[in-house]
Amino acid sequence: MAEQYKAPESIEEVSSQIDLRFFRHDEKENDKSKSDEEIRLTPAGREHAKAQAEEVNLAQSVAFGSPRKRTQETAGLVMAGAQDEITGKESLEDLKEKIDSEVGYGSKINVDQRLNFILDANNEYVKQATEAFKAGELIKFLVEKSDQLAKETGDDRSSTYSSMAASIAQIIKKYMGVAPRWDELVKDESKKYESKLERFFGTHQSIQESFLAKVLELTKGEEARNEFIQVVKNKGFDYAEGFEVEILTKNGSVEPVVHIKYKKGDFEIDEDVSIELINQIAETNSDLKEVEVSA
Repeated sequence: MAEQYKAPESIEEVSSQIDLRFFRHDEKENDKSKSDEEIRLTPAGREHAKAQAEEVNLAQSVAFGSPRKRTQETAGLVMAGAQDEITGKESLEDLKEKIDSEVGYGSKINVDQRLNFILDANNEYVKQATEAFKAGELIKFLVEKSDQLAKETGDDRSSTYSSMAASIAQIIKKYMGVAPRWDELVKDESKKYESKLERFFGTHQSIQESFLAKVLELTKGEEARNEFIQVVKNKGFDYAEGFEVEILTKNGSVEPVVHIKYKKGDFEIDEDVSIELINQIAETNSDLKEVEVSA
């Protein structure tokens, strides 16, 4: 995982933090006999996902994916791949069994519907979105056309630029709300918690990119947003590529600091964003509720 964010003041001022790591699933198999939800990672994809892992405290970590199981596999391997017992050859079921038995309670790999994408209608919006994906221009299409086209076609279900950005913002908002209580637990010496809570989110191409594009659009304008779109070559992140969010609670502070980190080549996002901005983006899709279930 990335190093703890060093605020302009002293690092000692940060009393606790919640780290959220978002990333695309790794390489998926091409098995036409399976539904899209059942498609898993290839052997190479599992190995690559495991290679992204670093040492974590599993007792204070949880992984989430969409209902499509390749994201759950990726999230579990990125979270726990540095553990000695994880080989990178495990099926999702084997991976869950190993991780859950190590911790001894609950499930460490779960599902959050907000990490999913929906393109299952038979209409002009889905047709154009599918064509953009096949042409390698999905992010460009989403940012420039999707919101308006979905509105024009009456499609209020399929994923669009603003709805996907909102999904990621809602997850961040949830943990902004968790931060004060987490800080209390860390400061309670009888609980013996380490200061960092970690969450790992496996998702799909276009979802987290929409969030970053929206952040840039609202904070720095369309030019910065379009530069990011060019950086991801109009189509989105590579396998297991993503970004991080640090939610930092400082001693004496009423509200946490939200810090976003993403780097690709010479392009970098490494800055605080306001709580108001996260709330603004999240409210775009306020009807999408959290769904977390074992899978």
